[in-house]
Amino acid sequence: MRAHTPGSRSRSILAGATALALTSGSAHAGGLFLPGSGPVSTGRAGASVASVDDPSAIGLNPAGLAKTRGTVVHVGAALISYHQTVGRFGVYEDSPDATLAWEGQPYPSVSDTSKPPIGIGPFQAVPVIAVSSDLGGKIKGLTVAAGVFAPNAYPVRAMGADYVLEDPSTPPPPTRYDTVEQEAAVVLPSIAAAYRVTDKLDVGARFSAGFAHLKARTYVWGLANFEEWAGKDGEFSVDVKDSFVPTFALGATFRPTPAIELGAQFQSPVHVAAKGTGSARTGSGNEFNGMPVTVVPNNETPLCEAGGTMDAFKACVNLSLPMMATVGGRYIVRDAGGGQVADVELDVQYEAWSGASDYDVIVDGIAAIDLGPPPIGLALQPTKIRHNLKDVISVRLGGSWQRPVAGKLLTLRGGVAHDTAAAKDGWQRADFDGAARWTMTAGASIVVGKVRVDVGGGHVYEGTRVQGTGCNPTAIGQGCGPGGMPLPVADRVGPDPIQPTSDAGGQQESPFTHGAIKSGYNLLMLGVTTWF
Repeated sequence: MRAHTPGSRSRSILAGATALALTSGSAHAGGLFLPGSGPVSTGRAGASVASVDDPSAIGLNPAGLAKTRGTVVHVGAALISYHQTVGRFGVYEDSPDATLAWEGQPYPSVSDTSKPPIGIGPFQAVPVIAVSSDLGGKIKGLTVAAGVFAPNAYPVRAMGADYVLEDPSTPPPPTRYDTVEQEAAVVLPSIAAAYRVTDKLDVGARFSAGFAHLKARTYVWGLANFEEWAGKDGEFSVDVKDSFVPTFALGATFRPTPAIELGAQFQSPVHVAAKGTGSARTGSGNEFNGMPVTVVPNNETPLCEAGGTMDAFKACVNLSLPMMATVGGRYIVRDAGGGQVADVELDVQYEAWSGASDYDVIVDGIAAIDLGPPPIGLALQPTKIRHNLKDVISVRLGGSWQRPVAGKLLTLRGGVAHDTAAAKDGWQRADFDGAARWTMTAGASIVVGKVRVDVGGGHVYEGTRVQGTGCNPTAIGQGCGPGGMPLPVADRVGPDPIQPTSDAGGQQESPFTHGAIKSGYNLLMLGVTTWF
């Protein structure tokens, strides 16, 4: 059997890496993204499409740049800590001779132990660095901006990452077919411009030419492995990059009265076509007609590219991030001089995750029983990671209140948001956060001279989701349905361990996602803005 190990694993891995990659849209929620971009909008639980008025507008609504005057520099970050625990149904069945110490024992709970590559302790820093300028008024009504941002997300996972394939001293993590390790960085260098068409109407646009780097590790079924014996598993790691990830956004704000402001933004879909390498290892039980199966590079008929080696197979990953649209409006309370005293904003956002549900992975390898040359075996098939996502609606309510205190302008803000689930019933996974969630945040700013300092914090509640029955169908193309009844592959409830020896319609299912998933986030926000 050939495709199983690398292809399969690469898909799973990619699922994780993909999830990470998904962090390259705008600041959104529901699937992978939390509300907001930078400290101010995150402190309002993302309710900012109409109110944003500093360079962070580059990732929220480029039309908001038209409210800035002179040259404004903003450096900020949301610091995100994620916690997740997976408790799977069932017990270890594992080895054929049932001699391992954990045989027959219930699966243990597994918690995320990842350490963010850029952050403070458990908090991953998600930056927004941008500069806007009205060019000294040389072109009346025009404001331009440039910067780098990333959406609010936590793109790392470590779920049993210390496990070694077939280590007799350590039971395999029950989450190993979902994800073991994943890390991703998607950075969006961007340029933007806004134009004040009239005193009431601003329009804006942003173009981003980003880059993505995805790394992940997972385990797959090398052969049909309903008993989940580690000897029939395979281990796969992938490391891929895309140096050009284009995306754009269009936005507008409209002020029909001094007390009412409306805002809207459209974010284009994002397509990532990453290339790189992967490594593969097979368990000792992967045999065909009594002969061991070894995965070797496929340089004769590659689907990705030639040039792979035993230490570095060639790999390609294609995935998409959803189109997103946001509309909102706010009511502004003003003092006698027309200055803002307080505001409250309500935003609604749509995220088309159903169109970004599956990810395609190619690993140029051959599952060989004779290493040749040329190797004799079967080439790995293109594989697909399925999450069966649905579209998300997010509703955000936020506001602010400000007043002078000891000669300095103090602003207090807060917000609450709800995002519907991106994962359908039965499709919650450890590698992709598809849970429904409530976000609650608060923040403050103080202006001293020409410097504004922003701080804030918040919590994202997702609770515990229980899914599945632990049923374990034993026929190709069957899956777990309500009450444990088998269903055809097209109707099954839940994903499969990836098996590259068969296409997406002929895979087998294990209940590796059946159980309880508990997760949530803690947030901190910091930022500094200055102008001249």
